[in-house]
Amino acid sequence: MNASNPAKLGWRYLLGHKLSNGVTRAAAAGISVGTAAMIIVLSAFNGLESLVKSSFDDVHPIAEIFSKKEGRFFPDSLLISNLNTSEHHWFPILEQKALIRSNQKEILVDVIGIPFDELESFVWLDSLTSELSIEPYDRSIWLGSEVALKLGFIELNGLSSVQLLWPRNNQIGILNGSDPFFKETLNPQAIFRIHSKIDSKNVLVPLNSLKTWGQDQRWSSIQIWETQMNERSPNSIIKELEILLKDSPYEVRSAESQEAAIFSVMKSEGLMTSAILALIVLLASLGLYSSTILTGMERESQSAILSALGFSKSKIRKSFFWTGTWVSAFGSLLGLLVASVAIWGQSTYGLISLGEGYIVKAYPVEFSLIQSIQVCVYVIVIGMTLSALAAGRVSISTSRLREKP
Repeated sequence: MNASNPAKLGWRYLLGHKLSNGVTRAAAAGISVGTAAMIIVLSAFNGLESLVKSSFDDVHPIAEIFSKKEGRFFPDSLLISNLNTSEHHWFPILEQKALIRSNQKEILVDVIGIPFDELESFVWLDSLTSELSIEPYDRSIWLGSEVALKLGFIELNGLSSVQLLWPRNNQIGILNGSDPFFKETLNPQAIFRIHSKIDSKNVLVPLNSLKTWGQDQRWSSIQIWETQMNERSPNSIIKELEILLKDSPYEVRSAESQEAAIFSVMKSEGLMTSAILALIVLLASLGLYSSTILTGMERESQSAILSALGFSKSKIRKSFFWTGTWVSAFGSLLGLLVASVAIWGQSTYGLISLGEGYIVKAYPVEFSLIQSIQVCVYVIVIGMTLSALAAGRVSISTSRLREKP
């Protein structure tokens, strides 16, 4: 037995067929299961978050520029000049909440005004469920699929119309006897289906038409959907825009910030689940405390001999500390291996399916090496703490040598 190194001596204590060895192996198995469960669940949250993010890739621009005053703004010649020289594809939009009416049915919608020459290539219109063959014009309107369904439109025939109504701007004023609402009768041009959150409350109209109807020449925001430098990441584009807009009355927001509420809820759920799993791993590691105590009890005579040979008690206790540390390290690495295999199997073969009616066939998972290392470090630190507490309670006394067999 090599007692000169507590780490080596602690490793030797793991070998054998004593009762403490069986308890130690059971503790290692518990740690492995807890570690694997924590990594797998966190990977499932990663996969779900990536799936949600990808579902919004086609409904939000890469970046969007707003006024810091949180309102509409007049076109800024300096801002336009800077954007024109930045190699970004951009266009302004105007948003207006309005009531849309068809026969006796009416719902509240968000009217999005987009430049007419951008409508044909606008990503929301990539998936149309119904479209008229005639060319669109300044009084055309594109309906989200759920908006159309609520208004009673399934297929368009060119014979129906809808009416938009919204309050007049107080700054413009209301003349005596004039209607307090803007009212415009429009002809549905197409029905689009891009995302349930978009389809349920949005309609599209030409930007110039909306500005004319509402007598308001301001913009709500500027959207940037793509860049000529395709190798650039969205984050790098946003950072470039932040530099461009520095010390200006404008700010840039990412696509993720447009759905901040959804991602905040997902992160909160992930943190709560991580906390619960961390507690489970802590409970699973408590077996390590018991096994370390038992190992010290079974080896009291060996500890007494080492003490009689001149080894300090602190050095002997360190060997038992290392026994628990080796178990926690081995258990966490085994858990990492098991979790990696399980995640690979799920991502490759879809072992757990979601059934019919989902946009993916199998539950999404996404392995994160950094996250997994953090979990293993957490497990090892817990194991080292419990081992240190247990090692401090190990009894070491040379009086055991004077006892008769």
